[in-house]
Amino acid sequence: MGEGRMNVLKPNLKATVITLLEKGLSQREINRKTGINRKTIRRYAQLHHRAIFEETESSIYPTLEGVDTGSSVLPVQNPPPRPPALENPPKNGSACEPHRKWIEEQLRLGRNAMAIYQDLVELFAFTHQYNSVKRFVRRLKKKDPRQFDRLEFLPGEEAQVDYGTGAPTLHDSGKHRRPRLFVMVLKYSGRAFRKVVWKSSKETWCRLHEEAFRYFGGCPGYVALDNLKEGVIKPDIYDPELNTLYAAMLSHYDVAADPARVKDPNRKGTVENGVKYTQNTALKGRKFDCIDVQNDWLMHWEKRWAAPRIHGRAKRQVEEMFQEEKPCLLPLPLSPFVYFRQEIRTVYDDGTIQLDNCYYAANPAPLYSQVVVRVYDKEIEILDPQRMEVIRRHPKGRMPGSLLMEPRDRIFNPSRQTDRLLARAEAIGPHTFSLCETWFTEEGRSGQRRMYGLINLVRHYPARYVEKAAELAKANGLKSSKALRRMVERMADDEKKTEQLTQNHPLIRPGEDYAAFWNQHAAGGSSRPIVTESRVKLSQVWEQASWLEVIRVFDLEVDPKRSRRDDEIWIKSPFTHEEKASMHVSLSENIFKDFSSGKGGGIMQFCREMLLQKGREMTMSEVARWMVKEGIATANHPKSLVKQKEKAANAGTNPAIKIDLRRYLRTDHPELCRRGISATTCRYLGCGFLPRRSWAKTGSPLNSRLVFQVRGVRENGQGLQPVILTHTGRALSMEQEELNGKYWSYPFKKAWEIYNQDNILLDEAALGQTNMFGLILTEGFFDVAKLVEAGCRNAVALMGNAISLGQIERLVWIRSRVRFPRILLFLDRDPAGKTGALQVRERLFHHGFPVTVFDWEQLVSFNGEKPKPIPESIKDPADMSVEQIQTLRRHGIF
Repeated sequence: MGEGRMNVLKPNLKATVITLLEKGLSQREINRKTGINRKTIRRYAQLHHRAIFEETESSIYPTLEGVDTGSSVLPVQNPPPRPPALENPPKNGSACEPHRKWIEEQLRLGRNAMAIYQDLVELFAFTHQYNSVKRFVRRLKKKDPRQFDRLEFLPGEEAQVDYGTGAPTLHDSGKHRRPRLFVMVLKYSGRAFRKVVWKSSKETWCRLHEEAFRYFGGCPGYVALDNLKEGVIKPDIYDPELNTLYAAMLSHYDVAADPARVKDPNRKGTVENGVKYTQNTALKGRKFDCIDVQNDWLMHWEKRWAAPRIHGRAKRQVEEMFQEEKPCLLPLPLSPFVYFRQEIRTVYDDGTIQLDNCYYAANPAPLYSQVVVRVYDKEIEILDPQRMEVIRRHPKGRMPGSLLMEPRDRIFNPSRQTDRLLARAEAIGPHTFSLCETWFTEEGRSGQRRMYGLINLVRHYPARYVEKAAELAKANGLKSSKALRRMVERMADDEKKTEQLTQNHPLIRPGEDYAAFWNQHAAGGSSRPIVTESRVKLSQVWEQASWLEVIRVFDLEVDPKRSRRDDEIWIKSPFTHEEKASMHVSLSENIFKDFSSGKGGGIMQFCREMLLQKGREMTMSEVARWMVKEGIATANHPKSLVKQKEKAANAGTNPAIKIDLRRYLRTDHPELCRRGISATTCRYLGCGFLPRRSWAKTGSPLNSRLVFQVRGVRENGQGLQPVILTHTGRALSMEQEELNGKYWSYPFKKAWEIYNQDNILLDEAALGQTNMFGLILTEGFFDVAKLVEAGCRNAVALMGNAISLGQIERLVWIRSRVRFPRILLFLDRDPAGKTGALQVRERLFHHGFPVTVFDWEQLVSFNGEKPKPIPESIKDPADMSVEQIQTLRRHGIF
């Protein structure tokens, strides 16, 4: 920049700058005090130095007029030499330079600039400012940048793995969450395997490695990884401790793990950059409806974009380098890796270990030592913890308490305790002694507990019962001490019952008095028939009995917190009187199970047990009459069963569900949008996605499913009223389907339940369409939803491809209120649907219904085109579009 472009200062500022320069202030200090730009200050400093230099030169070389030579003749002489060009003044050195050595020593001690400045003032009379010290210290602390070696690997030598976060994906909770992104990159070629999972574990981490190996078609020699717990249990620079399952998996594939140092991600920079590249390029800004869709997209993106790209460092195509590397990968083993669960167990004094309620021989492991146990699907392995070699192998025990021990493994140690037990058994009898001796011979010391149980029975029961039970046990091969105890108890009870009753007592009248009373009052009178209950009547009493009345009559205590379904009750056991409710009652089946006492059966059996507990022994017929008398059940004549069925068709066979889930259902789920079902249709039918509710006490299998509310209609004094029969949830993932099935609902009796019957009877638009076009019978919920979406509100579902007698009776009841001209069977297109349609048509035809079956092979003109068959891709009504269904209605097919 020339002088003409310099900022021109006012005279007062120019004088200020020159004065400060003459006082020795630095340009930074002048800039801080005056606010003038440092470039302007530097230019004025140069002009000031030039002016001083010119004054100095003029004083050294004066002009001729100012020189008196004493002669009038000017002498001839050479002109003075040309002065050198003016150079910029050198930059001022730091004021701290004289103290450099002392400052460096203080920095090595870890002191900061402020402490050094204070000591300079105190010890060396330093007169400059703190900023000079700060700048000088900053220059001393300046370090050279870190240098990194460029790591080069042979083809197939190393792969690097790491976790990242994937794109937002719709979770079972109904919210979008980010899954974990697994990436394995081959170091030579840069080819990568990517997959997202919701949760990580030891087994998941290993299975992802296996999938990557199969994807590449071989295994690398080494795998570089972070020190995450799935792979490394205890990080160490020299000898890291790998996870047992992970190490076994890598050993199966002949691969070695190379964990990076802690907080040193540069060792595996290739996969670190690969994770960022995947997140920023493939996944950023995207959302997915499920995790499988995201995995499919990653596979497509790798094949279409990542593999054909030019590698930034190698300047070659990644796929081309991978084809060079693939032959160098290690071959995959023929057999897959078998997963296991590893635990530590202690060897008992009888030479066994306990695992999952079963006992296994651990010889030759020393007693009281710890061994490593690996649990597979069908067998277990016992390993030496030092050498990690298999010392025993057993098949898994099937029954709790089973003992897997060969005779040669038993520890024979006849002690004084064993001799004492055998002596006591011999005192009871020869059969008891023989049985105890057999137990000890077969099982050794582990059989002493059973011997104790048998011998101690003589404390409560006569020895003859124990001897008899031992004889029966030997004959039948029984080995359970509990079974022997039950046999002895039964013998004692039978003897009490067979004792002769006392015949002579002051309180007992003579037999002649009873005979005279009988002759007087009963012999001459008319005989009355004994009231008996037939089998049909007993079953009817069973079905019509009420557990609520049983609870009232016997004053039982109910625990409402344990009930998780609407058809169950948990009651505190009246047999054991435990504090915890241990008796489960099924209201729909009228049965019970007492887990504390082991008793179970039907409602009549429970009443009989309760009456017996109160000293009233009755037969089942007497119990049935007692239940009718107490109002627990009603007893009608068998001839009225037909009328009762008709009444059940009107009054309902299922208890109404009081909890209405419609307020919790969301109608904006992607699956509903994919099927073309709008929010209006969802509200009309009462269906939608049920998210998990954090405030709910217990979890329901309906959570995270598409839920359909099944309603019926009952008639009372106020007319037809809708009632909720159940809620059915449709699975949205394979995990849900494997856990609780594709469809899950609260239990109910499928008798007259027909989906959407309430709208047929109560909605005016649906009622009008049914009268005009007839009734459409479909298989499932989505079929009805798609038909309703297209405006066909005269559709109902059988919830299957068959029809029950109760549903037929329900259709008869509906026809008595809605005079529909015909029934159209619009079942699925598959063979099961076609066969079911023929069977349903035959059954409905016998009950007087005019039935038509939808012809899937007919020619239909869609969008004004030439008539053609319905596309094969359409398998059921739900697969049709709204326009196609409306076209079928315009053609009069519906």
